[in-house]
Amino acid sequence: MKCAVVLLALAVIVIAFFPAVAADELPDAPSDFSAERDGSRIYLSWGPPADSATVLHYNVYRGTEPGDLTFYDSVDANYTAGYDTEVVRGWTYYYAISAYTTQGEGTLSDIIAVHPPSDGYPVMVMIILLTVVAGTLIFAYWKGRDGA
Repeated sequence: MKCAVVLLALAVIVIAFFPAVAADELPDAPSDFSAERDGSRIYLSWGPPADSATVLHYNVYRGTEPGDLTFYDSVDANYTAGYDTEVVRGWTYYYAISAYTTQGEGTLSDIIAVHPPSDGYPVMVMIILLTVVAGTLIFAYWKGRDGA
């Protein structure tokens, strides 16, 4: 009888210190996740999970291939938006986000692809600008010669 009581007490202690987490207790993915280019950076925004879990923080995952996302940043639960300022022009980035609660990390959101501007865009603008300036200077030079 003493042995059964001791084993029962040990089982209660073990269960108290090592609680089992059921899969359905983990939070859902954050809602309304979106990512879009904002100049030279990428703006990310989301809403809390639909299951009303108490979120401690959000984990942001990023990669250059949709199947190769790695942890990028952790965002405090008080914020549901942020910027990725470490982007390289011409690369496509893929993002997903998860909520982290006292029960653990929830499921990832859908993966979103964002295409930052390519390097060719500023070069094209400079070519057009230089062409207009050169044309104006040539016109002014020849116009000034006629009046002399």
